[in-house]
Amino acid sequence: MIAPHGGTLINRIVEGKERDALLENAPALPRIELDAWAISDVEMIGIGGFSPLEGFMTKADYESVVNTRRLANGLVWTIPVTLAVDEATAGRLKAKHDVSLTSHGSVVAVLHL
Repeated sequence: MIAPHGGTLINRIVEGKERDALLENAPALPRIELDAWAISDVEMIGIGGFSPLEGFMTKADYESVVNTRRLANGLVWTIPVTLAVDEATAGRLKAKHDVSLTSHGSVVAVLHL
């Protein structure tokens, strides 16, 4: 098998009791309804298709990719992977808290900000 970009395949799929706990708590979290593009990005992050990314890009990675076509750690990466939200949504979210990412009202992921 060819080594994944960055050397490590990232698996963000949660299973078992941890998955059950996340789904149980998800209805109480703020939610972001995803469009088809964002759902695709969540799936790619989950299965490691965007390895070595472990989630949507941080500000440092985003700025580095836009300016240098590399992640902040120097690894070549040319396309920003971000979750776009409007200002009203961003204003109600808090750093270091979780948010439910939904599709047609069903939870597809939980994002830790």
